[in-house]
Amino acid sequence: MSSNYFIYNNVKYIIEYNNEKIIIFKEDNNKKELLSEEENTKIKKLLNSKYSYIYNSSIINNLVYQNDNIEKKEYIINMLNWLERIIPQECRNNLYRNLKTLRTELNANVNLDKLEKSTTRYSTSGGYNTKSNMIVISSAALVGLWDIAKRTNNPQDFYSRHYSQNLLHELVHMASSNYNYETNVSLCGFDVYPALYENDKNRGLTEGFTEIISMAGYPNTVEISSKYYIEECIINQLIQLIGTETVIRSFFSNLGVMPLQLELNKLIDNQEKAYNLFRNIECNYTIRDLAAEQNILGNIQSSLLDYLEVKLDMMVQYSSIEEISDTLKTYEAMLITPNVLKKIGLNPQAYYGLTESVNKFDAIKTKCLLNLRDNKKSSL
Repeated sequence: MSSNYFIYNNVKYIIEYNNEKIIIFKEDNNKKELLSEEENTKIKKLLNSKYSYIYNSSIINNLVYQNDNIEKKEYIINMLNWLERIIPQECRNNLYRNLKTLRTELNANVNLDKLEKSTTRYSTSGGYNTKSNMIVISSAALVGLWDIAKRTNNPQDFYSRHYSQNLLHELVHMASSNYNYETNVSLCGFDVYPALYENDKNRGLTEGFTEIISMAGYPNTVEISSKYYIEECIINQLIQLIGTETVIRSFFSNLGVMPLQLELNKLIDNQEKAYNLFRNIECNYTIRDLAAEQNILGNIQSSLLDYLEVKLDMMVQYSSIEEISDTLKTYEAMLITPNVLKKIGLNPQAYYGLTESVNKFDAIKTKCLLNLRDNKKSSL
């Protein structure tokens, strides 16, 4: 059998295993040579990657089991191990720091039949307080969840999955939050509270992306029933434009929306346009309880489509037909349409400009497909 080897910095390194130990040589003129102490340290560091799943999971396990204020440790650890893997290594400081002192009030065994459910339309089953570093799952809101579950074919399974998704949502908040006890300022995802500047107010983006992550952890939950469904759609459209990496790094490192704006500026060099887009996203979130007419949501979707049109024009030049087709298909699935609003209990007639934005997407799609056809003909 040939030896195990890899090339690193143009040097061939040979790996041998002996009595559960790893011995590393380098090859010089077809001969094996022992490494110097400095070389050995460098290669051992390379092979003990900071991205090791076992290493990172042991951090989670230790932090959770050393914290007596966390309930249902085994249950939460499974969620945290999954969450840890999707957070870049250099963005995990909030997660590890907050786990040391996290407190929970999960109401996992509460008697739901003896409680009154919340009457608020946007009632939440959970909450995370950045200052106290505490997660509370609301027993009153859980009664409403149980009422919905009882109308399904498998109530207990439905309830358990949605309870877990709500808890994961709050754990994502915990993993993306940093409270400063000297300034009394909370950083949570993209959001700052209290905010000195308008650009620091990004609760809508924060809740939407938090929900996207928790839904990914429990994909069998009913996405259309999410109280942040509109925000999810908006952020998924944004991700189609600038990719996931910038969004997830900014979110877990509390960098705000400036990195996202800079990525949008690469498509359309207009800082005011990007700034207005994020302010509209926040405004749409804050007025979501109003039933009167508004055009904010339509303007948001229309503005995002301006960026999409530019991106598709670029993709026609260098991307495959399959890649462009996937982008169009995915983006279309994320559009907020009048039918989507009906499904989540909103009146489409109150959202001026939304239908126009859907028509705008259709026009952009048609233009893109025509450009693809013309490019194909010119290459023959």
